[in-house]
Order: sequence, then C-alpha cells, then structure tokens
Amino acid sequence: MNNSDIGRVQAFLLKHRLAETKSVRRNLSREEREVATILRDADPQMRSLLEEILDGQGLVLQSFREFDVAGIPAGAMAFVLARKPDSNPPFFGTERLISRMKQIGKYRASDTDVKIWFTQLWFILLDLLYTKKNRSPGALQDWVDTAFNRIVFTEAVKNYINDSVLKVDPSTLKTTAVYDVLTSAKEGTITQLCTAFLEIMKDAALLEGLQEDVYRQSLLFAFEMKMNYDRQLVPLLPALSPFESASTILIEEVEEAVNGDNH
Repeated sequence: MNNSDIGRVQAFLLKHRLAETKSVRRNLSREEREVATILRDADPQMRSLLEEILDGQGLVLQSFREFDVAGIPAGAMAFVLARKPDSNPPFFGTERLISRMKQIGKYRASDTDVKIWFTQLWFILLDLLYTKKNRSPGALQDWVDTAFNRIVFTEAVKNYINDSVLKVDPSTLKTTAVYDVLTSAKEGTITQLCTAFLEIMKDAALLEGLQEDVYRQSLLFAFEMKMNYDRQLVPLLPALSPFESASTILIEEVEEAVNGDNH
C-alpha cells in the first residue's frame, strides 16, 4: 500500500464504512474487493499510518477474520470504519437525515422534531435488536441472528406510542416536546417515518438488507455498539437490569438531550 492507495482506501471507507475481500451475504463491487485486498496485504507501517490518520479524525479501522466473529467466510477479511466513543467526525453530519425524514408526504416537521423522531426510533431499534433478543450490547458473535422485517419494527414503534407514550400524564414531564411530537403524528405518517429511518440506517451501513423489507444489524453497527455502550448507552438504561425495555425511560430521559442540542 503506497500513499496513493491510502487516499483511495480512505475515500472508499469514508463513503461506505465497510470493505470485505469476499462475502456470502451480499454482492461485492470490484472496487470494494480491491480496497479490502489492499488493506489485507498492506505493509504494517503503511497500515499503521492509515490508522493514525483515521484516529485523528475520530475513527477506528477494525479488521475481522473468520475466527474473530460470525458471518466472515473462510479465508476472508472484513474491515469496518467505526466512530470512536465520544467523537463527532465532521463528515458524518445530520443534513441528509433531516432532509430524508422531512420528505414524508404532507408531514411538516422542524429540524428538532426530526431529531426527536430519529432518537426515539433509534432506541426502539436497539430495543428490538438487543432487549427483545436478550443480547448484550457487547456481543458481536450473534449479530448475524438479528433479522427483522419492516412491519415488525413499525408495529414496535406504534405499540410504544400507544402503550407507553399515550399513558403518560403530560403534566408530570419537565417538557412535553417529545410527547407532543410523538402523539401528533398520524398512523400513516408513523409508517412512513419508520420506512425512511430504516432506509437511512441501510445507507449508513448500520443495517443490511437481506431481502425486500427484511433487515439485519451490520457488523459495523454491532462493533460500534460494543465500543460505545459503556460511555453512551449505560446512562440511559436501568442500572440493575440492562435488558429492561429502553422504551420505558425514553420520554423523560431524552427530553433534555434533544432540547439541549438543537443545532
């Protein structure tokens, strides 16, 4: 790997965040195979140089072989570009997220409303992938067994609103911003928001599309959760029972986080 290769590999990883030499789960482009092969065969010094450059941008390059984690074919290598805990890489912004989730028919939402929806959907997705499957956020091996379909996710969101949010007395909340956003959307809008959210997660390489409307957590997603769990998720989950449904505390705990970061 020379300096030109470093630039090529970095550009590919910043865009796709995943590169594999071969895969039984999905079709690989020629460019992805070439980039992964460059990384696999790289001189340790050049690989170290690339990792230092990425580290300075708040990113971690992690490699996996067949014996490291499930889902890697024999003789293959997978590389993921993960965000470091508590980092905020400038090129992973929220512009596309906000733009896509605003393209929902006649639904009119502010940037803050979109962030509230995204935060809520994100935690419900974690609830589906971890809590409901009794998985540890630090687990990697069982990421391949996390398949779910769009309808299941959408129903989980609607059930959360009906069974948890609507039963909350708004007068008991410090602010009703989250409550108001979640209870004002019509059922059809909620379905569209869920679809948009899943598309964004797939485009970000955090979900894999197995077939139409069927998704699975990606290896990148599982690895980032493993790195970030202790610093970012633990404060929002019950200390004595980490597998208790996260949705039971979302309304109260997320209010301040969203309203304190509206930019």
